Amino acid sequence: MKKSINKENFKKGLYSAAALGLCLTALFSFWMSNRKNNLPKEDASSETSTSQVQTTKEEKRVNEPVTNIKDDRYTTTEAPESVYFAMPLENGISREFSKGELIKNATTGDWRTHNGADYTGVAGDPVKAIFGGTVTAVRDDPLWGTVVSIDHGNGITAEYRGFAKDSTLQPGATVKINDKIGTLGEIPIEKAEGVHLHLEIYKNGVAVSPADYTGQNVSI
Repeated sequence: MKKSINKENFKKGLYSAAALGLCLTALFSFWMSNRKNNLPKEDASSETSTSQVQTTKEEKRVNEPVTNIKDDRYTTTEAPESVYFAMPLENGISREFSKGELIKNATTGDWRTHNGADYTGVAGDPVKAIFGGTVTAVRDDPLWGTVVSIDHGNGITAEYRGFAKDSTLQPGATVKINDKIGTLGEIPIEKAEGVHLHLEIYKNGVAVSPADYTGQNVSI
């Protein structure tokens, strides 16, 4: 009788333990389910947005300056080249560039600007190129005698006025500094000043003083 009671109690204990185990398993599963539901969910759109922002920042870093400081690593500054311009005649200047002011013309008696400088000489004297260049035009002018235009490069052009007719180089001729370009004649509109060369120099189309060029080292 005692053995039957113990066997019955053992079965009841076994069933109770199994039931308790099931309850604990159910409670653990319920707890885990609630915990998972309470965790913050990752927003797919937020992830995409973050990715786009990062891509934008990366592109900006690569394609645009990081700072507002100018990048001059590849900028080089070279000093202007200094070149020498020769005198067109051995003698110096007898009448200077008027810098836009009116001066009296002794031949005509009127007042006008003197846009060049006059270099005295004797008829037949050789006139020299003040610098290398190319003869661009030759013309016979009733007031200025024969006129030779030369492009000396670097925006510098010159008009040599007062040559004897048929004594000059022709258009297209290339000259070097001190090359003879013609012989001195006369200038009808400035005849009262005697035989001379009238030289006009232009820098980028603007008349400048020949005295600042001839016989000088000039930065160009």
